[in-house]
Amino acid sequence: MTNTLLAVLILIVAGLPLSFALTRAVPLAIVLAPIAGAAVATAAVLLMLAFTGPLLLWFVPTYLLTGVLAWRLRNRPRLPASGWRDALLTTVPLLPPLLRLATEPINGDAHLIWWLHAGYFTHGGDYARAAISNPVLVYTHPDYPPLASAPVALAWQILDIRSFYPAAFITGFLTYSAVAMLVHAVRVATAQAPALLSWPAAIATGYAAWTPLWTTPTDGVSDAMCACAFAAGAVLLLFARPSPGVLALALFLLSAAALMKNEGVSLVVALAVVGTVKFRRDPRRAALLWTPVAVTAIWSVTARLLDAKTDVLAAGAFSALLHGDPDTVDRLPMILTSMTGRIGSIVLLIAAAAVLANVFLRRARAALELGPDGWIWAVAALHTGALILIYLVTPYDLGWHLRTSVDRVTIVVALLCCASAACWAVVALTPLLTALSPDPRATPTAEPVPTA
Repeated sequence: MTNTLLAVLILIVAGLPLSFALTRAVPLAIVLAPIAGAAVATAAVLLMLAFTGPLLLWFVPTYLLTGVLAWRLRNRPRLPASGWRDALLTTVPLLPPLLRLATEPINGDAHLIWWLHAGYFTHGGDYARAAISNPVLVYTHPDYPPLASAPVALAWQILDIRSFYPAAFITGFLTYSAVAMLVHAVRVATAQAPALLSWPAAIATGYAAWTPLWTTPTDGVSDAMCACAFAAGAVLLLFARPSPGVLALALFLLSAAALMKNEGVSLVVALAVVGTVKFRRDPRRAALLWTPVAVTAIWSVTARLLDAKTDVLAAGAFSALLHGDPDTVDRLPMILTSMTGRIGSIVLLIAAAAVLANVFLRRARAALELGPDGWIWAVAALHTGALILIYLVTPYDLGWHLRTSVDRVTIVVALLCCASAACWAVVALTPLLTALSPDPRATPTAEPVPTA
């Protein structure tokens, strides 16, 4: 237990300078610190793979640089919803499902992929490069991004251990931080609404991370953390009032999501395409949306240079699909049936509600300074199309591939839909609550959102 607590503390301390630089508020910085710590560890891993040497050799200067950044940005305006009460409301309601972290860390994918990758990161650059390029280890998906593995390697290296309870808690708290940031994002987006509505909607969106499987966020895998980090960034970009601080946090969360799992690539590309259209009159902002794509390209290039094999790209049936091969095209009904069986009812009901809300509540939404809803649905649609393409060209048995992955890869679609529903619920109920509480003092609202 001591090593487990120390491992989580290492993760938080590793990320505090960077998270403070992004938030300029200690309470919210603590909430964001696990993701920031994983990002710092990932930067050290990338430097280690590029220039070899032990992991700590590259972590120390990287960590010191984040400290310098935090010091230089210490006087910038803090982000909205970043006080102690906000941090407690963001995190405490999410604690009950996190208790599953105390169970035995036995998930096969966690051991075969992320924690195995963490193991060879602890042995230094030369060993890790040899492992990534070793064809015998192709079953471990060596091309998977390192953000979920790097902090485990860092804690193992510092504590000189290789045990799995600390690894499971690091992965779990990293996911916990991502879920909490999704709660924060919905709260910020609905900040102009009464807090009595905004907070329950934000917390309910966080609980959607356990859709469609209750155990996924605590299983030791990276699907839920990627989905939540991405959804948080998307909500901040597409729904929240624009400000430089919020934009920087959103881009960081999106970049982190892209380095958590391979599906994060299609997510950030989809958002960059949609965002470029949305912000076409603001070329600078539109260009910044491609920053997460550039970040994930760094890992993609690194993996290719190290000869890491990508299962779908290496053996996928792209050519057969382009030529209309019947066996490939005939996979589509099975794919759609499997995906709709997991989240079809959620998507259908929320989509119907969103259409009605767009007809009747558009002005009320604009009054709360919430961005248009359709953009987030466009992102979900583009990503779903990418998932369908992957399943169409998979080199694996389709039934097996769907059974072992569709629950996890559809979490992000469910989250985006639930974020849409949460924001519409706030819009619909705000006039009712205002009518019931005409005295402004009886309807608490958020603090003003900084615009600089």
